[in-house]
This record gives sequence, structure tokens and C-alpha cells, in this order.
Amino acid sequence: MAERRYTVVFLVAIVLALGATYGVFRALQSIRQASHVAVENVVVADHDIPEGAVIQAGEITTSEWPAASAPAGAFSVRDSVVGRVTRVAVFAGEPIVPGRLAPVGTGPGIEVKITPGKRAMAVRIDDLAGISGLVQPNSRVDVLITMHGMAKLFMENMRVLSVGTQVFRDEEGKPIRASTATLEVNSEEAERLAIAAGSGVVQLVLRGYGDPDSVKTRGATAGDVLAQLRENPPVPVFHPDPDPPVRHHATPTPRHVELSPAPVVTFSPAPTPKRPDSVTVQVFRAGKVSQQHFQRDSASSADSAAH
Repeated sequence: MAERRYTVVFLVAIVLALGATYGVFRALQSIRQASHVAVENVVVADHDIPEGAVIQAGEITTSEWPAASAPAGAFSVRDSVVGRVTRVAVFAGEPIVPGRLAPVGTGPGIEVKITPGKRAMAVRIDDLAGISGLVQPNSRVDVLITMHGMAKLFMENMRVLSVGTQVFRDEEGKPIRASTATLEVNSEEAERLAIAAGSGVVQLVLRGYGDPDSVKTRGATAGDVLAQLRENPPVPVFHPDPDPPVRHHATPTPRHVELSPAPVVTFSPAPTPKRPDSVTVQVFRAGKVSQQHFQRDSASSADSAAH
């Protein structure tokens, strides 16, 4: 009896263990099914693709995205994207959707970059108007016109579609030398820009990245410049010459001069003055002075007598 009782208890324990194991298994299955997320293949860019470029097979790949968060209309097959032209820039890891691509059959070029409803218009520029080649495709500029002695910013925050034939920005930011820049304008802006280009000098003023500020100026005239100069006259700045020029004094070249002999000057002796015939002698006697005249022959004897 005891052995039979133990056998029954053992079998009941086994049944209970199997039931508990099955219950745990079902619970885990329910949790797994609840946490399972459906995914789907999405074509994404393998690296950055600029706008207006033809997508090559090596520039895209496929990636699994949660079905609930996959972009609407995203391509799932690579062959449906290869050969299409990008309408805007696509960055690495970004899903490729129809809105980022130009219509089927569109070729690469500047027309892909034009926003619907806008136009492309070329403006002649030079090194000064083009800021020495620093204006790049996709730069934002203001348009300055100078005419009849007045300068005014009359268009602002204009998008540069291309500089010369370059429709892509240089990756290293090197200057682009060109004689024209193509701006994206609407119909009214195109008309005003044509008048400005034919009536005055048009220059492009480069904006900083992401600068949306509006321009509100009344323009500047020559009188405004002169008035500012009168209020704040320029102060001359003396810049000493670091290397002053050395003045070399020319050494006179010696010349051979032949001297003529000095003329011989002869002097004649002055004539001896003629001695007078008489001599006047003053005689002092007892405080009285008297004069006596003697002939030249007796002058010697007179002198002897006076002494």
C-alpha cells in the first residue's frame, strides 16, 4: 500500500510539473508575439547625394525599417531608384521617397533645382560683384543696384542656383570664377532684375548661413557719403617705411684742367719825394715859442745850435 501511494503522488507531481511548464511556455509565446514588430525593406542612401545628380547603384542600399514608422511611399526595390535624378539633396541613411526625386525621364541639370512656380535668371557678375568667387551654388544673396548716384538693396534672400556652369557647391569650398550667376526668381522679380541690369550696376551681397532677416533701408546717395565723411573725417595714418630708400651721392668725376702760367707782374719803385728847400724850427725860450726858417743847406747847423 505504501509503495502504491508513493507511485500515485509521484505521477501527480509529474503531471503538475508538465502543466506548469506548458503554462510558462504559453506565457512566453504571448509576450514574444506582443513584442514582435513588423519590418519592411526600405531603400536608403548609402552616402550623401547632391541635388540634381543621377543616382547610381553604388550610392544606395536597402535597410529594414519598422513598418509602422517607414516613410509613406518609400521605395523598397533598388532598381526602381537607379537612374533617377534627385530634386533635393539626400543625406546618408535617409530613405528615398518619390518627393525627393524628379519626374521619370528628367535629365540632370539646373532645371531640376528650380522650385515649382519659380524661374532661373542669369545675372552678369565680376570679381567684385561675385565677392571674388566666394558665391557658391545654393548660397543666399541680396541684390544691390547702383544707378544715378544711388545704391539700394532691392531684392533679398535670393537663392543662387548656379555660378557659371557649376550647379554643385565645391566640397572644399574653393572659389568659383565665373562671369554669371543664376538666381531663382519669380516672374515679377525677373522683370525688375532685367531693368536693373540694363540701367545700372548689379552686385550680389552674400548672406550668412541661415540668415532670414529682412532688409529695410532707404538707400544711400553720394550726399549721404559726403555727410558721413564730414561728421567723421578720416584720420591719416602714418606708416613708416620699414626700408627707407638709400640715397647714393654721386662722386664727381675728376677732370684734367690745364692751367696757364701766371703772368709776370713787374713793380716800378715809387718816385722819391723831393725834399723841401727850407725847414721851419720852433724855438722855446723862457716859456715863449717862436718859429725860425732856415734854408736846406743851413738846416744841419741850425739843428746843432738848437741842441
